[in-house]
Amino acid sequence: MKALKIKADYAVAHRHLSLMKIFKLGDAEIPTMRTIYDDLSVNDNNRCHICFALAKVYEDLDELEHSFKYLTEGNALRKTILNYDIQQDQNLFSSIKKTAPLLRKYSLKGPLGKYANKPIFILGMPRSGTTLIEQIISSHSQIVGAGELPFLSRYGAPIATGQIPISTSVLTKFKKQYSDEITKYANGKPFVVDKMPQNFLYISLIYTAFPDAKIIHVKRDASATCWSNYKNYFSEKGLGYSYSLEDVIKYYGMYQDLIGYWMKLFNSKIYHLDYEKLVINQEYETRILLNYIGISWENDCLLPHENRRSVATSSRQQVRQKVYEGSSQKWQKFKPFLKGALDGLP
Repeated sequence: MKALKIKADYAVAHRHLSLMKIFKLGDAEIPTMRTIYDDLSVNDNNRCHICFALAKVYEDLDELEHSFKYLTEGNALRKTILNYDIQQDQNLFSSIKKTAPLLRKYSLKGPLGKYANKPIFILGMPRSGTTLIEQIISSHSQIVGAGELPFLSRYGAPIATGQIPISTSVLTKFKKQYSDEITKYANGKPFVVDKMPQNFLYISLIYTAFPDAKIIHVKRDASATCWSNYKNYFSEKGLGYSYSLEDVIKYYGMYQDLIGYWMKLFNSKIYHLDYEKLVINQEYETRILLNYIGISWENDCLLPHENRRSVATSSRQQVRQKVYEGSSQKWQKFKPFLKGALDGLP
């Protein structure tokens, strides 16, 4: 709000504000947003931000046709700005699957040495519930939630995609780099959570460098997940697929295929957590989850909405609420405008 008082046409601030309030008819910000949108001199980047803001405004006002119109335009602009083509990710997935058998020939066994902090990886499609799971388990006294860390991709992507030759020394260096980084977040606790969703790309690398790592794969209703990817603006540039429904659906299929591949390789080592089951039976599912991690029960894990750790993802408002059912059905109100795009997803 302070930013808008200084610069009323600050498009980015309007988009952020739209995520923080429920709009009503007569709210003063709405005409200002409309004025920015109608200004033909506004550049594509600012227009994109305003489109996402107005999509949220009209969803709150239950004017869903208008909301979908702005969402469609905002997504198209964002895809153009990022110059995204789904072939980019198709090539990435292909490289990862091709390199995985080579990685399996190596395994850095033995103790962590001075790296006593054990990583817990929470991964899956973006918007699948990974933030909630991090809130739940980081409510435990032995676990710190470090959020979406970039280090696995930063140090490991060249290895996982075959850009550099794989060797014990290369993997040992990667393990040290990653361990050095997460140690900074540990705050005296033995477990550190890295909840970068797209670490699902690097499961083979994780188990090569950290054979005893705990991996929690969060899966949610496919239609709800795809819609939520399409509906949200992501500040990071690596989610270009999310700005086209066609791309989202193709990407989701690629993700499912890769998870299936990892299951064949690693079977029961990966813990698959069903988001819908969790919100229906929170305590039961949480007890099983903590048992997988190998730590004792603590009642605070039933109160993730009271966990005051900072959350920087687009889920930051939702995780301040109590766990509730029904969120995976919200996309259906837009069904009349989707022309069956999300029908039949597994």
